Amino acid sequence: TTTIEPEYVTFFAGGNKGKRLILSGSQLKPTFSSIPKIDFARALSSSATPATRREIALEVRRNFTEVGFFYAANHGISAELQDNVLRVMKEFFALPTEEKMKIHINKSPYIRGYEALLETKLDVKTRGDLKEAINIADDPSEPEQNAPVDLDRTPYPDGPMNQWPSKPSDFREVICEYREACLNFSKDLLKLIAISLDLEEDHFSKLTSFPMAGLRPLHYPPQEMMADVGIGAHADYSWFTLVNQLTPVPALEVLNHNGHWISAPPIPNTLVVNVGDFLERATNDLFQSTVHRVVNRSPDQERYSIPYFFSPSHDAMIETIETCVSEERPLQYGLLKAGDWQKKRLLSARYK
Repeated sequence: TTTIEPEYVTFFAGGNKGKRLILSGSQLKPTFSSIPKIDFARALSSSATPATRREIALEVRRNFTEVGFFYAANHGISAELQDNVLRVMKEFFALPTEEKMKIHINKSPYIRGYEALLETKLDVKTRGDLKEAINIADDPSEPEQNAPVDLDRTPYPDGPMNQWPSKPSDFREVICEYREACLNFSKDLLKLIAISLDLEEDHFSKLTSFPMAGLRPLHYPPQEMMADVGIGAHADYSWFTLVNQLTPVPALEVLNHNGHWISAPPIPNTLVVNVGDFLERATNDLFQSTVHRVVNRSPDQERYSIPYFFSPSHDAMIETIETCVSEERPLQYGLLKAGDWQKKRLLSARYK
């Protein structure tokens, strides 16, 4: 008899390497085969009733529990602003390499700035991640970020932390406006998450007075080889992530419990929302920080996307939410300082 060797998908999650068995036939488990969509129009309306908000909140809970991902429609970010974001991203990434390298990430002690093609490698079996990016994150010295007057600035330096390109001239203005729009939707979503967990809707506000919120404009060229990936398989270390797929190229894929990759193709004017490790941990693994990757198999189409990583404030202590602990789901995690863990995860993701 011939023995068939089991096949696995390997990934990077929770700060560690992991693997999942690829199942087939009688081994298959019930799991998701598509990414659900939630329309937030009724929940974000000024006339939304508590019953309506709870209805949408329970949709969030169900999808975060069963899939870890959903599309968010009617999120409140204007189409005009999204078009501007795509414009400045295209203009920046089209610049000569020497111009982009002026703000290279290695010039920053804070892991901020430009990352070139193949500079990171989340999947060790590949030659690297076939994407270029700019990392931008929380910085209380920037007036656009409106840091609270009483913010403890001890974890932050006195000077600027982000590296901004000088071209295009309105890059910073447009990206800061987009970040503010993402923050506004994130605050609304955070309230719905609290409601979904049977908490007061402002339960998380004390953890997010000045969130560690990062933006990462990304450009994925067409892949030259079948073995290439745009970004290798990983789970995010955020509270949650909002991914705006600004061009129609299907490339984002989500790993289900059978070890199969499920496509999350762009749907115009939606955000792809996914659970990160902070929220998975806080919910005692009730919500799933689902593994995903980006593979641009188009022979001639460029992909542009911009994820917004929403995380707690630097000094927030992450503890397990009491409504997520029971006899069937015993407490699994201790206290964790958000800033320390985020820095450790960021370094491990970049330097492996």
